[in-house]
Amino acid sequence: MSKSCILKHFGSYAELEPCHEDLLCSLEKSPRKINAETVLCHEGDIAEAFYTVLSGWLFSYRNMEDGTRQVLDIFVPGDVIGLREFAFTHRLTSVAALTEAEVCEFPKSRMAEIFSNSVLLSSLFFAIGAREQAVLLERLVNLGRRSATQKLAHLTLELLSRLERTNTFSQNEFRMPLPQHVLADALGLSTVHVSRTFTELKEEGLMFRDNNHIQIPNIKRLKDFAGFSPYYLNESVPLDSRN
Repeated sequence: MSKSCILKHFGSYAELEPCHEDLLCSLEKSPRKINAETVLCHEGDIAEAFYTVLSGWLFSYRNMEDGTRQVLDIFVPGDVIGLREFAFTHRLTSVAALTEAEVCEFPKSRMAEIFSNSVLLSSLFFAIGAREQAVLLERLVNLGRRSATQKLAHLTLELLSRLERTNTFSQNEFRMPLPQHVLADALGLSTVHVSRTFTELKEEGLMFRDNNHIQIPNIKRLKDFAGFSPYYLNESVPLDSRN
């Protein structure tokens, strides 16, 4: 069986038996390709399905009344889009593609089957949801209490840690296709301030950017500077639920 996007993501949390893989694959529809800058869903749309990211990068956001925008999360390969909306009938945010991407859709209505047939998969869904909440909590601290250079460094380290789950990076170098205006909307900065912040990090020898390519000479040094600890990304599934 070839690894689907759902299997790839859930298998990174725990070893899946064939019965678990069959259940997950039954939820998955045909992969859907979307172009860069295409909106996958709008705030207020009926929330009928989740999406897993097979390839590419996407982001969620809210448009504000004054014409500004707040970027709430970045989605990388293997992430699940929409879990926060499980209990809601309408989308809480809009989601758009940063790059050309491929997503897999599966309906919320099938979740009852998962919950009634597998304790492990139920635990995994809750673990992924809890991780998303932890990411938002850390993002709130980042926005409110860190300097501009720390904000940018912290978000970069978070994305690097999240990419480790699907092995889509190489040591301390990776591709981060986030335009400056998206970083600005995610960090509460102006685009000019983002550019200046990259320059400051470069001058300190902490991080280098060449277009969308990021290089971190000394990850520990950057983590110490940003106050970054990946504990909020290292979720675990209770041993007694792995059946």
